[in-house]
Order: sequence, then structure tokens, then C-alpha cells
Amino acid sequence: MELYETIGTSTVRKLLASTEGVRKATLPIQPNEAAIPAGTVLYRQASGLWTPAAAAQIVDANALAVLNEDLAVNSGNVAEDADAYVAGCFIDGTVKDSTGTAVTAAMKLALRKQGIFFKEDTTIGTFNNEVE
Repeated sequence: MELYETIGTSTVRKLLASTEGVRKATLPIQPNEAAIPAGTVLYRQASGLWTPAAAAQIVDANALAVLNEDLAVNSGNVAEDADAYVAGCFIDGTVKDSTGTAVTAAMKLALRKQGIFFKEDTTIGTFNNEVE
């Protein structure tokens, strides 16, 4: 048996373009009927709970953050805590609104005012560890 066998392939999920200036927080998430993928913009509701932001909620007046983990369905009455970024530099195209649509220039401006920036980056792609 060879030391270097095929371990498998995996697609790398990378949100951050840089770790400089990153601020993370644990946020209470409003119970949800659908899974929420990492990279989704969240906004704080009047109740203090965070929920995925639709395009209309990604504005200066709302506190905004970017989810750092995939969340499963949570249809109970208890808020789940989740890891999120409240500031940082993200790869352009990896941050999305609640519908899964990439944020627009106007949304990026609102996010930028709160310390969330964007930068072009090369695609990571799929990591393949096969020995030939």
C-alpha cells in the first residue's frame, strides 16, 4: 500500500480575500424554515435576532453581517447561535442576499460603510489529491 493514496476530492469554500481587518461575532439567528448557506448577508431585526437579508434590507440603516457557516433548518422557537463576520474583505461574488443572488454595487456600498469590503480573487476550484 502506498503512503500517498487517493484521499478524495473536495471543493474549497473560501469567502475571505484577506484576513486583515476581520472581525467575527456569534449572532443569534431567527429560527428559519430553510437552510442558510455560508456567505449570506444577515441583518439585525428589531427583536435583536439576525435573519437573511433580502435586497431591500441591505441598506445603511440596518446592522449587517456575513454568515460564516452553513445553517440547517431550525423551525423551533429557540434562536440558534451562528458564526458570522461583521467586518472583513471578501472575494467578490461569494456574498449573497437571502435569495442567493450576488450583492449589487448599491448593496456593496452599504456593506462597505459597515466594514465589509470586496476584492477580486482567483477561483479556488476543486482540490484533487489523487496519485498517478
